[in-house]
Amino acid sequence: MNRKLTTVILCCALLALTACGGKKEKQAEEEQNAAAQATKEEVVVPEKYTPAVHEEGKYYVGIIQQSGNESLTLAAEGFQDHLNELMGDEVVIDYQVADGTAMGCDVIIDHFMQDKDDLLVVGGTLALRQAYSATKDVPIVGMGVTDYIIAGGVSSVNEPGGNVTGISDLPPMESQRDYLVHVAGGSRIGIVYCSEEMNSGFQCKLMKSYLNDDGAEYGEYTFRDESEMESVITKACEECGTIYLPNDDMLARNMDMVGRISLEKGTKVFGSDENMCKAGALASYGIDYYEMGKRTADMAYDVLVYGIDKPDNYNNEDDEADDYEDRGDISKISIDRMRDTAVAYYNPVIAEKLGWTPDGTYTAIEVEAESSGTQATPSGEGTPEAAN
Repeated sequence: MNRKLTTVILCCALLALTACGGKKEKQAEEEQNAAAQATKEEVVVPEKYTPAVHEEGKYYVGIIQQSGNESLTLAAEGFQDHLNELMGDEVVIDYQVADGTAMGCDVIIDHFMQDKDDLLVVGGTLALRQAYSATKDVPIVGMGVTDYIIAGGVSSVNEPGGNVTGISDLPPMESQRDYLVHVAGGSRIGIVYCSEEMNSGFQCKLMKSYLNDDGAEYGEYTFRDESEMESVITKACEECGTIYLPNDDMLARNMDMVGRISLEKGTKVFGSDENMCKAGALASYGIDYYEMGKRTADMAYDVLVYGIDKPDNYNNEDDEADDYEDRGDISKISIDRMRDTAVAYYNPVIAEKLGWTPDGTYTAIEVEAESSGTQATPSGEGTPEAAN
């Protein structure tokens, strides 16, 4: 009797284990199927790009801005506002902002090329390089590029010689040196920039030559990408009383971090444009990016109206008829600069925190007082030194 009972119990146990195992296997199978279905649903097949349809009698312009850099955004706004004033309904503008990478720029430029746009406007050195790599035929007008020869596509500042021209954002460097030395007040200057941005290196090379002439003490601090930036800026702020920032896209996009570290270390930051000053620098000296966009629009207008369809659109009774052969020929439109728009700015909130008092040649940036209670009332219009 006991032996039979034991056998029955064992059989029941085996059946229970088999049933339990079956349930687990079934549950695992269901989970695998659900995961496979979820993965399948997440996969999105990219649609083939459909080129834009052009309307006869209109000009099509593609703007590629390499990143969300505020200064480049201002330039793009100035360009669109002024070109629309000049051409009205005759122009169609496609404005696109990339993610700061070559691949991101390439995707946008490829779309413009498929659209067969009449003109490409590029904001930033990286965008210019990628656009020039994509075409040697479509006219390219740049803005926010420091040196076009280094960036590529231009053989001479006075006569570019190809399909690229534009406006440089390089400030008058001797005057910028004077303002930088004034802010530094005898402290060691740290020159900080991204080594991967050739134009930043070019501007810093110029600054070093001027600082050598002045006998100022300085050190050079470079980083390759954003992963190295914080440690390099921290080191520069610890070793220098003032740090200098050129026109550098990566720095411009990370000014909140620069401002935070510099205030923690009590270091003064001198930037190369107004937006750097708004976003974390104590002071800056640079050109007007919105105005640069407007002047870039003037170039684009000439290329579109007098370069592409010159025989049909040029009015021979025009006062500028003597310039018929060159107006609109992008290979002969010289690279321009914005020397006359350069202004020295200072951030009154940061100035108060650092105990720094500007002289009358600086213009106060309009910034909101921080929640800590620091009051800043922008006042006084500065008079910048003569551009050179």
